[in-house]
Amino acid sequence: MPKATQPRQMKPLREFNYQLVEERMDGLLTNVDRDLQRRLKQATMAGAHDAERCLTLMVIFVRFARNSYDAVRYMTGKTPLDERRRANYVLVVPAINRQLLDLLFSLVYMLDDLSVRSLQYQQAGWRELNQERQMFKTHFSKDPAWNRHFANVKKVLDDMVVRFRIAEVQRKNPRSVPFWKQPFELKDEKTQSRPFLRYLEKWLYTDTSAQAHLTFGGLFIIGQFLVADLVGGEDEELVKTRMIQQFHFRHFSRTAIAALAIATEIDAYYNLENAKAAEYLWNIFAEYVFEAKEMLQQRYAKLIEN
Repeated sequence: MPKATQPRQMKPLREFNYQLVEERMDGLLTNVDRDLQRRLKQATMAGAHDAERCLTLMVIFVRFARNSYDAVRYMTGKTPLDERRRANYVLVVPAINRQLLDLLFSLVYMLDDLSVRSLQYQQAGWRELNQERQMFKTHFSKDPAWNRHFANVKKVLDDMVVRFRIAEVQRKNPRSVPFWKQPFELKDEKTQSRPFLRYLEKWLYTDTSAQAHLTFGGLFIIGQFLVADLVGGEDEELVKTRMIQQFHFRHFSRTAIAALAIATEIDAYYNLENAKAAEYLWNIFAEYVFEAKEMLQQRYAKLIEN
């Protein structure tokens, strides 16, 4: 008679009380935003156009990070009560984290030479919008319902030409404006932050991107949560009571530390004096998340000290 299979004995998961950081995260993100707004107002009043351009971009970056963080926190949280939440909704978080990591890569690379590189980033955006307008105009040019849209986009492009210093030769040949590089390209650029960008690409970006793009490797990780009921038994229970919690913690913590990294980068660059708040948060996350611990060691401890 075959021997009965013994239930798997596993070490209990370590609990992370998010209330340790929740209020302080809100405070840091709010304060960095407000401090940037103050600097932006000063630059605008002084007619410092280049500083105004850079600060406007930084405000957008911080607000995007805050929006993503708040959205993921709500979608994967327990409060306020919402019966429409499902545990498997966390499976969309890697796609959001990929956006945040894309932004973090661009930001870190930019801050090594902010004025020059932020302008390259914005000029690449002009080329993208111009290319999109041409594509739609070619396809819908005979439909008068699109005329107002084309006129509105042209006004935006004309404004971008002035704000982002698009030269005559670039306007005549938009292809002469390089597209902005992706993280796997930025990590190999000769820049002061290259070692850190290579760390991010290897340890955070690669698997996040795979799960966002649904390569088979990424789909294999995510798929187990969608078909656990077909397997049934102890394996289904393991997926629904343990593995989903581990997935939740891994990816929500990445959302939080990516938002924290973006705020820390900008705060340190502009010396907004929120370093103590950032230090507290990094130290708490480092106790529970090995990625936060390594990011703190490799970059953020030094930024906070300076």
